[in-house]
Amino acid sequence: MRHTIMMLGMAMAMVASACGGESGGDEFARFVGTWRPVSGTVTTSCPGYTAETSSVTENLIWSPGVGADLLSTDSTTCALMADVTNATAASVPGQSCTFPDGQGGTFTLAVSGYTFVVAADGRTATENGSGQITFVGGGATLICTFTETASYEKIGN
Repeated sequence: MRHTIMMLGMAMAMVASACGGESGGDEFARFVGTWRPVSGTVTTSCPGYTAETSSVTENLIWSPGVGADLLSTDSTTCALMADVTNATAASVPGQSCTFPDGQGGTFTLAVSGYTFVVAADGRTATENGSGQITFVGGGATLICTFTETASYEKIGN
């Protein structure tokens, strides 16, 4: 089960997403590009287990979206949509992603809240997120929660 909790933490460290709705592409330009984490943690809590905390290490890539203002991707297969209001991108409600755990089970990540806020300098940003991770495998289901906070710097457009 310890492996399961570690995998949950790793899955969360790889996931990020970004409500509102601006009308102009110029408003989105400040987000578009590659962002590198400079600090941050993801904490995963599962009933009956000690909470696991890991560092945020994955770059985020923000692109113009289809069906939402922006799309955020990282090294996982989970692409999450966000809408922009001023300098804040917030997750579109109701999104989830499912990942294999490598041992015949799956993790389903459901983001309940997420914001990515670009600072006035346009080169730094902060992120806050939370949600639920459900592990199904080996005849068992484990429902955990996660919280994430991080700071980023823009490294490319």
